Amino acid sequence: MKPITEKQLDTALLVQRVIFALAFIYLTLGAALHLNAFIQNGIDVGLPFSSVICPVVVGLSLLCSLFIMLGFFWGPSVICMIVISLFYGFFFFAGSINKVNMTGVLFALLILSGFLILGPGNISLARHFERKRQKENRRISFR
Repeated sequence: MKPITEKQLDTALLVQRVIFALAFIYLTLGAALHLNAFIQNGIDVGLPFSSVICPVVVGLSLLCSLFIMLGFFWGPSVICMIVISLFYGFFFFAGSINKVNMTGVLFALLILSGFLILGPGNISLARHFERKRQKENRRISFR
């Protein structure tokens, strides 16, 4: 059995990032479609300013999902998605109908913690900009 190469690992990280981001975009679109229920759950639980906070969370979730898919602003995006996952679990799925979905939220937290540990991989915008910055620094240092 051959060991996994770095290129195979980077490809696997890319595929995992894309699949996870698409799943979170799907979840975000569901929250956006049922925004009134989301806000009402926030009000029922006692979240102050839930009519402002819940739409902001939905927008941030969409933005961070896209950043994770592209591998851009990696650390802040993953940490933001961890907080948003906890927020979704507490406010959006807090209703009596949606308690089954808590397993999905916990699974998302597990995957996000793995993302935080592994990083974006070489096939990402973060790595592209890092290489560009290193190349620019090398060119400046030789002048």
